[in-house]
Amino acid sequence: MPATPSDLIIDIHAHPGYSQSLEGLRGECQALLRAAAHHRVDTICLNSLADWTESPDPDRVREGNDAVLALVAEHPDRLLGFCYVNPCYPQQALEEIDRGLAAGMVGIKLWVACKASDARVDPIARRAAELGVPILQHAWYKAQGQLANESTPADVAALAARYPETQIVMAHLTGAGERGLADIVPYGNISVDLSGSDPEAGLTELAVRTLGPRRVLFGTDAPIRSYGASLGKVYGARLSPRDRRLVLGENAARLLGRARR
Repeated sequence: MPATPSDLIIDIHAHPGYSQSLEGLRGECQALLRAAAHHRVDTICLNSLADWTESPDPDRVREGNDAVLALVAEHPDRLLGFCYVNPCYPQQALEEIDRGLAAGMVGIKLWVACKASDARVDPIARRAAELGVPILQHAWYKAQGQLANESTPADVAALAARYPETQIVMAHLTGAGERGLADIVPYGNISVDLSGSDPEAGLTELAVRTLGPRRVLFGTDAPIRSYGASLGKVYGARLSPRDRRLVLGENAARLLGRARR
């Protein structure tokens, strides 16, 4: 079923690109915006992963966030920024969150520098709750090749249990699978985004059935995944029109609307 003009579509999880320069990222982001417009995606939540190393230093983190802020300023009607930080640098991470959110960012992004269950994430979780912004946390169950500090859904569940007031979006439904859904189902402060791999029959329905339709969000991980394939996870699923609207954009709009400036 194709998108209809009435569907609000918010991509909760995207990246500006792979380039190491703002000029390069501008070109990649333009391609992203064209693809999103073609598929009637209203808003894209961008986060930088700095230089795409597992544990970048604070200077690289800041440079990546600066690039996202510049892109958002150029396309304020289409883009929102998430502030990427490295918990291995606790004080700098808090300072960067404050800087990014003061500049208009709407959430926090955590990747693979530190597991979500690590105590170094605790100050970030507390700050997210204070500010009313969500944490977008990478998580995956891999049969092989799990990175040393890569979070699993069980790590995300441990963080959510410690900080029930913190809203967490666990990235990568298709990386978490049924096992990951079972890990997080007791914690109402965890949602899941649909990113992570190509569409898998029945998985979106399983997430909606397991967590409820208000805890499942549309996310692509673009440019790693395309908008066509990612939207297929929603429009190819057996969802009611109301549940489809929640997943595509209304859940994200509600979550992002909590931010306290």
